[in-house]
Amino acid sequence: MSLKICSLASGSKGNCIFIGSARTSLLLDAGVPLKRINASLEAIGESMPSHVLLSHTHSDHYAYVPALVREGAVLHYGRMARRFVDVPGEEFCGDFCIGDITVSPFSVSHDVPCCGYSFYSEGSKVTVVTDLGFMPKATLEAMSDSDAVLIESNYDPGMLDANPRYPAYLKARISGSRGHLSNAEAAECSAYLAGKGVKHILLGHLSEQNNTPELAVRSAEETLMKYGLSGAAKISAALQREVSEVIEIS
Repeated sequence: MSLKICSLASGSKGNCIFIGSARTSLLLDAGVPLKRINASLEAIGESMPSHVLLSHTHSDHYAYVPALVREGAVLHYGRMARRFVDVPGEEFCGDFCIGDITVSPFSVSHDVPCCGYSFYSEGSKVTVVTDLGFMPKATLEAMSDSDAVLIESNYDPGMLDANPRYPAYLKARISGSRGHLSNAEAAECSAYLAGKGVKHILLGHLSEQNNTPELAVRSAEETLMKYGLSGAAKISAALQREVSEVIEIS
């Protein structure tokens, strides 16, 4: 095993992703309580990592990062997030290493400074990208040699448009260029990646108000079918209240 990825929680109410190699482990974001993180890690046979990376400082990603830092974890965050981070950490402005994992951050379009990440170890590559209003072709191409990808599939446009609890300004924010990816947008990205050889695609950050796992997965699978790529990649959804499968890259 060179790399493995598991979503411990994914959605608008809290996010936390585990990345591990044979000798190193880390968390990406901590938007759920430490008690839950510990229980989720125990369920997959892992212990609490000593490093946590931050995608951005919205509370569903950052809320429990300070608690992790107080427990001794080392926080890594991008230079542009400096003014939003209120605990000690290590600032990065390019690629860096944590143990035998090389971390390659890249900026994405959101309404606060936000990073996606690629992780490399022993010839394997895993990429995680959520909270982005659009997917640049260059970013998608850079992800295309990954073995596994977790990509945002936040909302179904019909559900969002019909949601009476969301005011017009919030709908515009979500669907705008600094908001989130829709199922259709994520599905097109998934088809491109599957066509390039990505074998595992985990759809993440699903809205509980404006999406369902079934809709997200169906959209991606139907788009792969449209391009003659049925079965080229395994498509699954990362959920808010459940630990995902552990995807191991050998």
